[in-house]
Amino acid sequence: MEPYIIDGIWLTIAFLSGLLAKRAGLPALIGFLLTGLVLNALGVQAGNINEVLHTLSDLGIMLLLFTIGLKIKFQSLLKREVWFTASAHMLLSVLALGGFVLLLSVAGLSYFTDLTFTSSLLIGFSLSFSSTVFVAKILEERGELSSFHGKIAIGILVIQDIFAVIFLALSSSKTPSLLALTLPLYLYLIRFVLYRVLDASGHGELLTAFGFVAAFVTGAMAFYITGVKADLGALVMGMLLVNHPKADELYDRMMSYKDFFLIAFFVSIGLTGVPTWGTVGVALILLPFMFVKGSLFMLLFSRFNLRARTAFLTSLSLSNFSEFGLITSMIGMKMGILPADWILIIALLMSITFFVSSPLNARVHRIFDRNKRLIMRLNTGKKYIDTEPTDLGDANYLVIGMGSIGRPAYAHFNNLYPGKVIGIDYKHEAVEAMKATGCNVVWGDATNSVFWHYAKTAKIKLILLAMSDFNSNKNTLLEIMKLKRKKFKIAVITHYPDEIEYFRKQGVDYIYDYKSNIGADFAEQTVHSLAV
Repeated sequence: MEPYIIDGIWLTIAFLSGLLAKRAGLPALIGFLLTGLVLNALGVQAGNINEVLHTLSDLGIMLLLFTIGLKIKFQSLLKREVWFTASAHMLLSVLALGGFVLLLSVAGLSYFTDLTFTSSLLIGFSLSFSSTVFVAKILEERGELSSFHGKIAIGILVIQDIFAVIFLALSSSKTPSLLALTLPLYLYLIRFVLYRVLDASGHGELLTAFGFVAAFVTGAMAFYITGVKADLGALVMGMLLVNHPKADELYDRMMSYKDFFLIAFFVSIGLTGVPTWGTVGVALILLPFMFVKGSLFMLLFSRFNLRARTAFLTSLSLSNFSEFGLITSMIGMKMGILPADWILIIALLMSITFFVSSPLNARVHRIFDRNKRLIMRLNTGKKYIDTEPTDLGDANYLVIGMGSIGRPAYAHFNNLYPGKVIGIDYKHEAVEAMKATGCNVVWGDATNSVFWHYAKTAKIKLILLAMSDFNSNKNTLLEIMKLKRKKFKIAVITHYPDEIEYFRKQGVDYIYDYKSNIGADFAEQTVHSLAV
């Protein structure tokens, strides 16, 4: 079969499967996972499909890490709730999972009989990681990649990636070369160069080319040459550029490319091998550990004065197994530590956790609201580092989202009604920056039902949902609509017709169609400014 036909088959099935998953209220990635299973069942593994998918998958993962780096500052990794939680969780997971596997091997259960103490610990280590690709995709679809709990989850994944680099360095025959010692100096110099080049890259196709060069050449390739994990190089390059004024623009530009390449990643998982009843049975035996994993995260987070809701959202997103388990199991097999069957078992286990975790994460806010009283028992009663305001002062106008839309909206209302406006955002950096300029802005997560339950909104006349992400505005509106005594009006910004239709059905008082109104606003402001 011709390569073009094979590529056409898997792309078509991937699109249709993703569309069906979306129509069923599930993330599209579930459809992409099913695509691999369908291709396996059809026997479509001829030609160069595996090679093509593997290449595209690698590109997708590197672009994903690069874009994550554009949202993560190094200082955030130094917080105790990030590095200590990640380290303690990995240690406890290895001991718990490894010990359970070793116990089953002693019991003589099929597929476990050939396992030794070392191989049991290796399996525990492989399953201690959470999937960077899956977690980032889930948070992105909910519009929470930059939220407080989203940044904690990403920070945990970055620390896990550092452990992965250490493992690869110790287990691989190719250890980091002496050139790796020059990486700190290289990063210092390349940051200076990349800033200058990014300044000169404009806003068109050259900016896209810059993103690929920064991720793959100055990042992944440079790290690979020194014997360090290439993926980590892409992540570090993004983190070097996080403070550049064009970082957000570069992030938006690279996201669409990353989304396409990651389709291949999820499809390739389903093509790992042909499952048997035995391998599926072993995967199902280990499946409950995804909930043990999440519970352990919640327990650790609660020790760092994080509210139960933050701990719950972060833990649920991390309750899955990672693609890194395939890499470690492959290394273990080559070293003669792990039987070959375990590569397929771990691939199956990872896929099943994606299937189980996706609908749970898609409905995470509803799950929290229904089990709020039970989950909030984890609150320690101390002062939390993510405490939200309850008293909105004398403000009559509440602007939610201090991004490119919310900031000018806040400024406009504050000019009209000085001292009667308050802004809310879940990005600490944005809040601190606006506070420094004298703005009445507080940190808070407007998608949190607990916030709306305790917030004093009696004086509020108007709420503006000014977030550019549809899901963020949608989730916030759903929580607002639960308030029994609501005297204020609600305005929301939209970008597409289906978003307008959704908010209209929800009874929103005013819907601003960005694409339709921007031209009229431009003309009005021009006439006003030039007094024409």
